[in-house]
Amino acid sequence: MKICVFFQPKDKYDNFEGMRLRKSIKGALELVDVPYSRNLIDNYDIIHFVSPDDELKINDAKEEGIPTVFSAGLAETDNSTRLFELKGDTHVITSRALRTLNKVDLVLTSDEVIKDLLIKNGVHTRIEVVPLGVNVARFEMTSQLQSDIFYNYYQLSKDTKFVVSVGSYEDKDKFKAFLEIARFCPNYNFYYFGRSKSRRKPPKIKNAPRNISFHLFVNDEIYCSMMKNASVFLSFDNRRHNPITLFDAAASKTQIVALSPLYNNKELLRELNAYVGDSTPEVASIITKIMNGELETKTELAYKVAQDNSLRKLGIALKKNYDSLLKGEDEND
Repeated sequence: MKICVFFQPKDKYDNFEGMRLRKSIKGALELVDVPYSRNLIDNYDIIHFVSPDDELKINDAKEEGIPTVFSAGLAETDNSTRLFELKGDTHVITSRALRTLNKVDLVLTSDEVIKDLLIKNGVHTRIEVVPLGVNVARFEMTSQLQSDIFYNYYQLSKDTKFVVSVGSYEDKDKFKAFLEIARFCPNYNFYYFGRSKSRRKPPKIKNAPRNISFHLFVNDEIYCSMMKNASVFLSFDNRRHNPITLFDAAASKTQIVALSPLYNNKELLRELNAYVGDSTPEVASIITKIMNGELETKTELAYKVAQDNSLRKLGIALKKNYDSLLKGEDEND
């Protein structure tokens, strides 16, 4: 059995959520000794996709009789892998995403919430829930130089305490909350990393406080160092399911603080593993107390959740589902 994990050529140098999802699939297959290829010209038994933009490639595979698998709803902050649009509080799958998911032979996702959403939105393809696939080893720094890359790249003192958040620059409600929280915490640096429509530079944010720094997404070395050294990872659960980055925060043992209400990622954002505030002033107060050492960290408990969703466990689940697909079996039978 050989798998093709399709990497979009235009994203060759990208490191945002969709690309990291592809790399997680590839890494999981390596750990369970399943051969894979990134080249559609190669010989393979199954093709694994993550983006609705791959619809034409899926059509080609169907014409050739090659089974197709799609990882769905795991990186909704990334426009290239997003399946849902938000209509008020309601998730509505895009017409292209629905069409694409009903063409493939198997859909994989990481929790029952997304599975139910897909079914309610008209996905009829078989759906299986598998571990997310967190590469915990990425955050195990082998040298001080590697650990300090973020500080050196942004010319910061090593004792700088900072808060980091990751997302899309299109999420206006998220930015409003982010700005408010930063204003309540003027003594700490806030960093926001995300994808912009221009891809060349982040948009200009009017009236942003001076303690906020906006950036496009960075390469993996800087990203891992950033996660490892941040005092707080700030999560805005704005109804977009993006466990890829949130579980990276858990794997790096960075304290997660979230603004409620919580719609997604509830396994990791429950009170046992993270601090959750009901308002921006409350979140700011939690951050200040963490910075001052007034609150116990919950990072070890969150780290265990990341371990439970390891790359190896994903690899085992992928291999099982690929086998059943090739044999024409349904895991629910």
